[in-house]
Amino acid sequence: MTLGRPFHRRSLDRLIEGMRAALEEFGEIRDDDNVLAGAALDPGTRRLVQGRRLRAQAVRALETPYYGRLFDRLGLDPGELTAESIATIPVTAKDTLREDPSAFVRRGGDPVHQCGTTGTTGRSTMIWLSDDELHLIASLSAITYFQSHMVRPDDRVLIAVSPRNRIAVHATAFAATAVGASVDVTGMVEPEAMLARLSAVQPIPGHKPRTSVLTAHPSYLAALVETAEALGRTPADFGLERVIVGGELLTTGLRRRAARLFGDAEILENYALTELVPFAAGRCERSHYHFEPATCLVEALDLDDGRPAAGGAPGTLVGTPLPPFRDTTVLLRYDTEDVVRLLDGPADCAMGNLPAVAELLGKRRHAVRHEHGWTFARPVAEALEALDAVPLPARYGMRATTGGVAVEAVVRSADAAARAKVEAALADRGVPLAGLRLVTDPDDLRSPLPLRCDLREGDFAARRALVPAGGPRP
Repeated sequence: MTLGRPFHRRSLDRLIEGMRAALEEFGEIRDDDNVLAGAALDPGTRRLVQGRRLRAQAVRALETPYYGRLFDRLGLDPGELTAESIATIPVTAKDTLREDPSAFVRRGGDPVHQCGTTGTTGRSTMIWLSDDELHLIASLSAITYFQSHMVRPDDRVLIAVSPRNRIAVHATAFAATAVGASVDVTGMVEPEAMLARLSAVQPIPGHKPRTSVLTAHPSYLAALVETAEALGRTPADFGLERVIVGGELLTTGLRRRAARLFGDAEILENYALTELVPFAAGRCERSHYHFEPATCLVEALDLDDGRPAAGGAPGTLVGTPLPPFRDTTVLLRYDTEDVVRLLDGPADCAMGNLPAVAELLGKRRHAVRHEHGWTFARPVAEALEALDAVPLPARYGMRATTGGVAVEAVVRSADAAARAKVEAALADRGVPLAGLRLVTDPDDLRSPLPLRCDLREGDFAARRALVPAGGPRP
């Protein structure tokens, strides 16, 4: 990875086989004995290494229709780029990739797998991967599972994320089975059906009797918690030990309310993005999000002028995947549209040697600009999901208005007591509230923020309902 040379597929397979054999022979490697972790690079060396690999990726980008035209128009020599001069390349917008994904495929690449986002915030954004790239991503996930112990050989893993997220489903299933766990891929079925699946006891040789690891989007986890509480379920009904979530904001309130249902189950949060895979971030004990510099060059740009954001300020996350991880769809300075708040000083945590941001604030398109500045989805979601008066997942919308932000939200009962609680919670989170509309029916929201738990693939019953009597069968 340091040199940016391509991975050898068989070597990856042998590494995973060796880790599996070592696990079976010696048991788990303790964190303080993790001989698989490499030495941390100091910031200066990291910039030199990333600069060299950035130039190599920019030269590859020259072989794509989009960047070939861009470099020619700007008169840029990709071989002269550095981590400092990368700002001479305009940011690549999500809409640009969405409209023409083939324009980012490199000549000489091997586009075999078309993979896309879930499309929660609009039409799916697609990228192309070679078979070796997809195998590499899955193999890296397996190595992470071996090292982190997120999944163990006797675990039963249930994957409850949208099947549209092909990369995540494939990588999780590959990694879990590589460790030795069993895997059940369900997608996001109705919460009642999922709760029954999670509580079911099925004696399987070599594995735990109940599902022990769940992977889910936060909003779907919230829907499970809400439904389970209504059904009177308790921790004794489940065997979950770990819940791995990503793809949306995870609030402190949801963590607390999930703990009431699943007891001591550990909730592990990560950040990843289909377009920049295997670019990802893990959450440390101080709630920072740390990025692996070997996979991607990360920038955070000011929301107003596009310059590097200052410490402590919000900024849009921009990423450039580095070789040898991406060889088919090549992206430079890709705008994730995710807003982060930067650390205001060095990271004082166990992962402090890795680049980090203080928190994820939500999508820029969901943020509200008003006379007092910006209001992001994070403080509103945190305020609402901390309240038992708000059903999970929190459903809300917001807009700029005179004096600040007007918020609409779903509550159990739109009475004076609920209004007072919501107003106080939003004020505690620093939201300049200039209007509040409470409803009890989600369909009454005028501009709700989208949630991934609402994604459905459809079934025959739903399709039949769309066919008028006497019409053609689906």
